[in-house]
Amino acid sequence: MKTFLLVPGALAGLLSASALFAQSPGDIYQSSAYRPGATYYAEPSAPAKLWSQPTSNVSYKPEASLEPVQGDKAYMDALEGKPEDLGPPSMPGMSLSTGDCDSGNCYSGDVYADCCMPCSRWFAYGGALIMNRDLEKEVWLSYDDADIGRQVMGTHDAGMDWSGGYEVRIGKYTGCGTWAWEGVFWAIRDTTEFQVDNTQVTGNLNTVLEDAFQGLSYDSGGGLSNIEDYFNNAVNHRLRRSSDFYNVELNLFQDPTMFSCNTGCSSFSVGVLGGVRYFRFSEAMSFSADTVDNSYTGQADEVYYDINVSNDLIGPQIGFIGNWTHGCWNVHLGSKLGIYGNIVSQDSELYGANGYAVVDNAASPNDGQAFDLSSSRGRVTFLGEIDLGVDYRMFNCLTFTGGYRALAVSGVGLAADQIPQNFEDFAVINDVQASSDVILHGAYLGGEFVW
Repeated sequence: MKTFLLVPGALAGLLSASALFAQSPGDIYQSSAYRPGATYYAEPSAPAKLWSQPTSNVSYKPEASLEPVQGDKAYMDALEGKPEDLGPPSMPGMSLSTGDCDSGNCYSGDVYADCCMPCSRWFAYGGALIMNRDLEKEVWLSYDDADIGRQVMGTHDAGMDWSGGYEVRIGKYTGCGTWAWEGVFWAIRDTTEFQVDNTQVTGNLNTVLEDAFQGLSYDSGGGLSNIEDYFNNAVNHRLRRSSDFYNVELNLFQDPTMFSCNTGCSSFSVGVLGGVRYFRFSEAMSFSADTVDNSYTGQADEVYYDINVSNDLIGPQIGFIGNWTHGCWNVHLGSKLGIYGNIVSQDSELYGANGYAVVDNAASPNDGQAFDLSSSRGRVTFLGEIDLGVDYRMFNCLTFTGGYRALAVSGVGLAADQIPQNFEDFAVINDVQASSDVILHGAYLGGEFVW
């Protein structure tokens, strides 16, 4: 009987011990401290107690109050293969791009991107020009009547000299620095003068236009006299000419590395250009005679033959830009070609202080009319430009440039083209002559600032 009672007692004690053991899990599942990044496992299910032990599994959750052990994060990151965060690489004077155009950085992962191809940046250029134009077919104006073969003054004697001008540009990069638009303005003006007096000739100082002047008369105060009487046997002949060039452009062009790239390596690139141009070329000529002295003071005995011609071109243009870059240096070659509508206007006057010369020929349909004529016409004109230069980038935001530029314009009107063979034939004079060419060429030097 005693032995029978010991067996149930031992079994009850064993079950009680098992229940107590299930209520207190061993330390092999308990972290000594919370380690971020470590993986934790739910504890095993405990056997059901004989006195209402829960049968659901329990997941272990570390207490929020536990503090991480210093150095454990780096240790665990190393175990999981994560590199240590040492910060972004840097180079002197350069920053790593983010690849976000809106922030101004365009090329992700390229340490040269910010200095080479800026995105959404402005640029401005200012520089000086010195240029000259070719001479038209010369028209002789004065001669020595004692030596008819000796021409003493022609239109080339007051031709354009090397003249200074200026150029300004402003623009903005777009399309993550692969494109840019710019506005361009430049201007050149020149005025020249040439005189010859009767002491420089053997005989009389006369004009080659004496036959063409037949039919025109001018009254200096003593009645009408043929205009050749004021130009022939004159004391002085004077020729003045002026040439004015104005250029306005709005262009969109590709590959603007000529303005900004300085990566320390060699590269070659070619881009295209498209835009619109307004080009104005005007020329004035004044051929004067004085029968009294060498000074032109507006006296009635002085006569003036003036011609003013203007060419206003507007139209589209296309072109290309080629760049060869090596470090801070860049060589660029560009060209532009356009077809333009040209409005050619001319004004012709022959006058003195007492008024205009008039047609004094009863047989002429223009008898009695003043020689004060204006007319214009339209025509198609072509303009081409070539530009070769060298750029040197002194600072990230400042580049100096210099080079040679040439423009050729076909189908323009010149002042000398408007001189008629018969000054009383107004229909011929009003039919504007516009079939000449002009070549303008010279050097430029300036600097560009990027911000």
